[in-house]
Amino acid sequence: MSRRSDYLSAAVWAAFGLVVAVAAWRLDRLESLSINPWSVPGLLPGLVGVLIILLAVVLAVQARWQGSPAESDLPLAGEAAGASGAANAGGPGEGGTGGDVGHTVIAGGMCVLFAGVSLGHGLPFFAEGAAFIFLFIAVFSWSEWRARSHLARGLATALLIALAASGLISWLFESVFLVRLP
Repeated sequence: MSRRSDYLSAAVWAAFGLVVAVAAWRLDRLESLSINPWSVPGLLPGLVGVLIILLAVVLAVQARWQGSPAESDLPLAGEAAGASGAANAGGPGEGGTGGDVGHTVIAGGMCVLFAGVSLGHGLPFFAEGAAFIFLFIAVFSWSEWRARSHLARGLATALLIALAASGLISWLFESVFLVRLP
């Protein structure tokens, strides 16, 4: 991936984060209903918008300081050149998803299916959240795990991360933000 595409991605994400943060700021604070300040409707989306902006800045800074494209293709110390090439399979023109655009479409589709279709229609949030996180990690890590012959370890790690993250998210929303989850 080139620096120019990193800068473009950073600009798009920063613009999206700004839109989210501004929209969250404009939400009604519900002061007339004596709502707890920690549970105002725009708090979490606003924080997410600011976080997206900060991560976009990190991406831009990283693009600024990254080496030349030829250097990024070199294997890491102690890493076999074959494993490096196999781990990178999946970029544009390499039989993968089409690089960043393909990954963005897949990630967006998965998020829409989770939040717009499956969430709240059957399983409790903890189970659906854990399944979503597990599948998300597996989809985007599968080729690297296969290239390094770490499929079982990768799947086990993804399952542990998914269970821990889903449990933490469930606790955070129900205990801190006082939101009843489906």
